[in-house]
Amino acid sequence: MTQASRAILGHMTYGQGSENVLLLHHWMGDAGSYDPLIPYLNQDRYSYVFADLRGYGMSRHLAGAYTVDEVAADAFRLADSLGWTEFHVIGHSMSGMVMQRMILDDWLSGRKRIKSAVGITPVSADGYPADEGTKKFLWDLIHQRELTEQGLLMLTGQRLSPVWAHSRATRHLRMSTKEAVQGYYRMWLETDFSQEVLGAKVGTPVLVIGGRQDLPGFQEEHLRKTLGTWFENAEFTFITDAGHFPMDETPVYLASILERFLDAHRGTCHDGQAQRSKDSVLNAV
Repeated sequence: MTQASRAILGHMTYGQGSENVLLLHHWMGDAGSYDPLIPYLNQDRYSYVFADLRGYGMSRHLAGAYTVDEVAADAFRLADSLGWTEFHVIGHSMSGMVMQRMILDDWLSGRKRIKSAVGITPVSADGYPADEGTKKFLWDLIHQRELTEQGLLMLTGQRLSPVWAHSRATRHLRMSTKEAVQGYYRMWLETDFSQEVLGAKVGTPVLVIGGRQDLPGFQEEHLRKTLGTWFENAEFTFITDAGHFPMDETPVYLASILERFLDAHRGTCHDGQAQRSKDSVLNAV
C-alpha cells in the first residue's frame, strides 16, 4: 500500500454528539460549502465531520485517481481513523454518487455500518445524463472564472445574485486544483455502477433531496426513476425555493430536513427490523 493510498482526508469536526455524520462536498465546492448549515445543526446530538476530497481544501495537496471507488475508500478510511463503528453519510451532487457507492460497498461487505444516507441533489449511479454540448460546457468551465459563475447560476435557475456566483467561484478556484476538478468531471459524467446497485437490493435507509429550481438531470423525474428504482428503502423530498445548492439557498430548511431524517435513524442497525417511515421527512410542495 502506497503512502498516497493510506492518506487521511483533511476534515473539520463540528459537534460532540454520539451520532456520527460524514459529509462530502460537490464538484465546484469544498468542505466549506456546508458552512451556511452549521449554525442550525444540533451539536449536542451529532458529531459532524466535513471532509475535503483529494485536490480540494484541506486535501488540496493529495493527488489521486479521482474515481468513485477511490473517494469511497478514502471516506471509509477517514471513518476508521475517527474510530467510527457506525455512522451516517451525506453526499452532495457528485458526492451523492459517492454516497451510493459507499452504501453499496457497505451492504455487500455485510458490515452494514452506515445507518442512513442522504443524497443532496445527487448524481445518480449511472452518471449525469448530459448531452455532448453540456459536457463540453462543463469541461470548458473548469478553472475558468466567467464560465464557472455562469454554471453556478444555471444550477440555481438563474435566480441568485451574480455576487453570490462570483463569491462561490472565487472560493472554488482558490480551494481546488485543476487536475482534481478535471478528474472528478470524468467520475460523475462517465461512471456507471447502476446495475451493481440494482442487483444488490441495498436496504440502507436513503433520503434524496432535490431542488425544484435545479437542472433536469437533478429533477424529480430523473431521481425517482434512478435512485427510487434502485434503492429499496429510499424516500424523497423536494425544496421549492432551491436549485442545486440548498445549503446556500435554504440553509435552515435543509438543516431541518437532514436532522429530521437522521433523528429517525439514530441508534438503528440494519437488522431487517428497521423499516423506513414515510412520514420521517416533510415533503416540500
